[in-house]
Amino acid sequence: MKRSMFSILAVLISLSSYANEIYFKKDRRDRLACKIARSMKDVYPEKTLHDFKIEIQDILRSDITPWVDAYPIPAGFELPRVLEKITGLPGFPMSRSEYYLQNAFILYGNPNRELKVPSENYLGSFIHLARTRHIAYLNQEAEKFQLRNETNLIQQIEDHLPYVANYSSPYLDSNGLPIMQKIDVVNEKNRFKLAVGNPNHKAYDKFVYESQKYNEFSSPLFLWLLKQENFSVSPEKLFNKALEIYGNPIVALGVIPWIFSGDALTVNRGTSSVVSYKMEKLVEGRDIPGLQYHFWGYLTQGILGNKIRVGTLSYIYEQMYQKDFEERSVDAISLKFSDQIRSSFKNADQCPI
Repeated sequence: MKRSMFSILAVLISLSSYANEIYFKKDRRDRLACKIARSMKDVYPEKTLHDFKIEIQDILRSDITPWVDAYPIPAGFELPRVLEKITGLPGFPMSRSEYYLQNAFILYGNPNRELKVPSENYLGSFIHLARTRHIAYLNQEAEKFQLRNETNLIQQIEDHLPYVANYSSPYLDSNGLPIMQKIDVVNEKNRFKLAVGNPNHKAYDKFVYESQKYNEFSSPLFLWLLKQENFSVSPEKLFNKALEIYGNPIVALGVIPWIFSGDALTVNRGTSSVVSYKMEKLVEGRDIPGLQYHFWGYLTQGILGNKIRVGTLSYIYEQMYQKDFEERSVDAISLKFSDQIRSSFKNADQCPI
């Protein structure tokens, strides 16, 4: 019975709605998979894929789980450690901490988050600036805008850096009141606020500090992306640049989805997403920030061997419930790409140099 259930799940996650055009073809994925796998082998010659999974999950538990509930993502719950060891699942259907799996990748390869060349917090400044401007627009204090079309965006980000100094992210006005959308909303949960997360949560200060540390660490690659032409950066070029900056493939695979999550999730995609549009299209689709975030985020899950579980969740949620066939397609491509990386890692000596 269990074998049949897993067979059905495997079939479900292998199916995808490919009505839209796919640009990141299998031959390119094969070559990049070899590049990623060989770079992992070079840095960790004695490690197995199982080692990566166990050690990265331990980091998720010890370093990240304590503060993630300050950002109330609707997800499952943590399983006790003993059940995690038995089931191989950190949570069901997935834990909130798994949304921060990319952060565990970063800590795995660079536990102190040390940069070879120090950087200011450009990514944190961008997120705070974008949210500030979006609130001004919602409150009819400013005209509608698209940050990706503004030629002085880098200067705006540099001018805004003092707001995120010392790993902070201020969200109150001069009267000590939360800065937020003032006009009426149908559902109070949809009221846009400057604060990212829940300021009333006991772990909020830790959440802000940790998030800004990751933002600062990711800023060199973020700033490089900002300077590129729209739709000019291939996945291959992005990974190579990340590897050049951070010197570790696991760290590179963590930084990339962290940047795209900031671009897609903590700002408004219509007004504020920018660096997702620097990337070549993976598939034909309208929600470019969402597609980039999904692709790189699902990739970390797949590399750890969580393909069946997260693939099934994607199938149920994206295809059956939301009927978002574009995101379902990119999820499936990402998980197939993760299979190619895992296969290449096991047979790295067969990969072309």
